[in-house]
Amino acid sequence: MIENLLLQRNWHLSVRYDGGKLISETIYCGTDRELNARLIVQPESLRILNAWWEIYRAPGFAKPEIINISQLRGLEAYFGCGAGLRQALRYLGDHFAVELFSDAVRGVIQAETFLYKERGFPSSEEFEENWTNDYNASCRYYSNIERVSQDWYEYIGYDERTGNLFNRTKTQILRRMGDLYSIVGHFNDSFHGIAADMLLREDGMVEKARGVILRAPDDVCREATATLDTLDCKNILQLNKKDIAFLMGNNQGCTHLIDLISESAATLRLFLDVDDPGSRAGRT
Repeated sequence: MIENLLLQRNWHLSVRYDGGKLISETIYCGTDRELNARLIVQPESLRILNAWWEIYRAPGFAKPEIINISQLRGLEAYFGCGAGLRQALRYLGDHFAVELFSDAVRGVIQAETFLYKERGFPSSEEFEENWTNDYNASCRYYSNIERVSQDWYEYIGYDERTGNLFNRTKTQILRRMGDLYSIVGHFNDSFHGIAADMLLREDGMVEKARGVILRAPDDVCREATATLDTLDCKNILQLNKKDIAFLMGNNQGCTHLIDLISESAATLRLFLDVDDPGSRAGRT
């Protein structure tokens, strides 16, 4: 019920191709704060040309602040950049910056679907073949490529897109349900549609986790919702993202569903003001 609402969190990620450059931007707007991470990226190399961290509302800030992050220039906005990203942002002392800039990098990776020419591939078919070879077993879809009924571009329906290349919205809602907490998460982007909810005790123990994959590249992806059963009777506050990924099947699970559950855990920790166990394994 709406009177039991405790916390709302919303993210919007967009990637645009403008003036020969990519603009990847993650906006966070929640009950707690309002932030923005923006990357300017060269399409051919995916190297970061410039970056800004914008704070509009947050604990300890009385007025907006826009910070140019020159330390990110030259970093490739792609797989494997996590350590460099964390090092460049360390001086800010804000884990939200790492989270939002990481999302902006993920947006660039997703938008690469429509940048195969800029990336040096003569056709979308060759780009897809290269991706399948290089990132085999990276998620449930690519771990079961022999079972899928359609390839990536067949699913999308086209291989060219201009202007806006990729969008993603995420929402987290925390409510009180008697003696339990309810966390509902929604994840929608240009390629996927996912929702999950959890009922938890006050100590963080999961009573029940459920989910649905409404839109995905293949039916094989939808099978990943069965992995949510592994969370029952686990204390979500004591699990970092790697723990959750392990329980939910790693590359045999849906990476986006794993992210959604990890963000639900972060939502409860934010409300309860408890430490993130992700520091044990390093943030991603």
